[in-house]
Amino acid sequence: MQRRQQYLIGGLIAAVVLWLGGSWVNSAVLGPIQDKRDLLARLTKSVSDKEDQQLYLQRSKKLLRGWQARSFPPDLVKTRQRPDALNAQRLYLEWLTDLAQLSGFEDLKITPDRRTPKGNVYVAFAVKIEADARFEQLISFFDRFYQADLLHRVTSLRVISKESEGDPFFQVTLEAEGLALLAAPQRRTLFAQTKLAEDLSDDATTLKVGKVEDFPKEPGFRVRLKNEYLTVTEIADPVEGVTAWTVERGVDRTTASDYSKETLVELTPLNAAVPSRTTKEFEQLLDANIFVKPAQRQTYKLKLGPLGEKLHTRGSRPFEFTIVATSYDNSKGKPEFTLAGTPLPGLQLDKTTGKLNWKPSESQLANKYLVKIEVKHPSATDGKLTETLTIVLRDPNTPPKFAVKEPPPVIIGRVWKFAPEVSDAESPVTKLTWKLDEGSPAGLTVEATTGELNWTPEDSIPVGEALAKLTVTDDGMPAQSTSLELRLDVQDDLALFTKFTGFFAKDDDRRVIFTDQSRGKQSLFRVGDSFTVADVKGTIALIASKYLIFTSGDELLRLDLGQSLREATVQPNETPDATQPANAGSP
Repeated sequence: MQRRQQYLIGGLIAAVVLWLGGSWVNSAVLGPIQDKRDLLARLTKSVSDKEDQQLYLQRSKKLLRGWQARSFPPDLVKTRQRPDALNAQRLYLEWLTDLAQLSGFEDLKITPDRRTPKGNVYVAFAVKIEADARFEQLISFFDRFYQADLLHRVTSLRVISKESEGDPFFQVTLEAEGLALLAAPQRRTLFAQTKLAEDLSDDATTLKVGKVEDFPKEPGFRVRLKNEYLTVTEIADPVEGVTAWTVERGVDRTTASDYSKETLVELTPLNAAVPSRTTKEFEQLLDANIFVKPAQRQTYKLKLGPLGEKLHTRGSRPFEFTIVATSYDNSKGKPEFTLAGTPLPGLQLDKTTGKLNWKPSESQLANKYLVKIEVKHPSATDGKLTETLTIVLRDPNTPPKFAVKEPPPVIIGRVWKFAPEVSDAESPVTKLTWKLDEGSPAGLTVEATTGELNWTPEDSIPVGEALAKLTVTDDGMPAQSTSLELRLDVQDDLALFTKFTGFFAKDDDRRVIFTDQSRGKQSLFRVGDSFTVADVKGTIALIASKYLIFTSGDELLRLDLGQSLREATVQPNETPDATQPANAGSP
């Protein structure tokens, strides 16, 4: 056998021996080492799993704390009582109402819906909203809805648009759902609240509030005053329980307004995961309105309807006037009306409708008053427009008053004139207007500007009482009238039938005889005696044998024997002959 073959046979035998004894060597020598390695790997994996679990648990606890902070407050649960969130649903309904109104929803109807508990973990509750809203108002609502740091969501939304052009109103129906974790802390309000410590004007940048224990200690947070959002940029140290905040006004497309002391200030926590949109980004959303055809954006400039001068008469009814705003973009909400400067005592202005209401007190002097109106809207230059309204306050207009004055008798066939005396506290007599009412005698007229009555009654007018009805009206606001009934004594013309029929004298006693031929009646008069026959009034001045002289007013009249009083003639104004007898006496 050759040496080379011997080597090959020896190598083969060694390989067989190693193969047959390798498992024993591996088990006896290398096995324990491998077991230790496997145990170390298992322990290392177990430690890693425990660390991952602990990290996950820490993250879960942190997430749970965040959820609890964003959770609505659950109702206090008593033993064996079913978990509920009735108070949380009420707070959510109030918050959604404020948000919908702030966003400009109209015909708003909000109702509570179901409440569903999930074991001892949470209670889900729903609120249903029905309203009319334009696209911008709807987008504003959702933008602010999701910015709020709350455990809530919109579970359903239905939008109906009946128009495809312009900026129509939508019929909106949505359901929002909130979550109240039973482990969340109890609280009476949804967010922290405080009140203004003093009045705040629309241009002020510092507001003072009362207690702030529940508010953030560092600036940068947002608060809400009614329909305005403000960002707190600086916080001053409190002084006697009052803290001053420096704020940025009218953020998130809201408008700065005036607020009175004690106005509620509410914290508005923002969800860090939802960024705030810039004005440009928001306009891009508006341009993406899928409900209408694209249209060119209009340019608006707010205007007010005619104001001018408004008259108001003091009385039982208050002064009312509605200011009308036009040429504004109603997709940005309605204008807000406020009184600027020092308002009139008692003057009220509805900030949403622009309706003025004023009932002046008795101490308010009748005068002209200037009322400055300020209207705020994004369509106005610099966000607001100021104009002035003039209110003229007048005392109540009283009707004219007649003075008691007896009219003279009316003589058939003779011109009769009479001017009633009247006065008016507010209007000059020359501004009064007169008219005769129905039922006045035929032929009677009245001068419309002076009130003088004129009448020449014809023979057909019956003798006796005639009723004249007239009305006088002033030029006040409103005009006032007074009516007067005059009872006129219509008489025959007795002066036409009364004649100088004779005289007689006894010694120095001379008397004249007047005979009323219509009635067959005689009257005797001496010098110095006065008489009245129809509208003729006179005093006997001289008695001669065939004539007599009598005075009537400033005139001297001569009446010859046989003449009627109507036939008397005017004489030169000379003193009668004093040598003629003039004795007193009467038959």
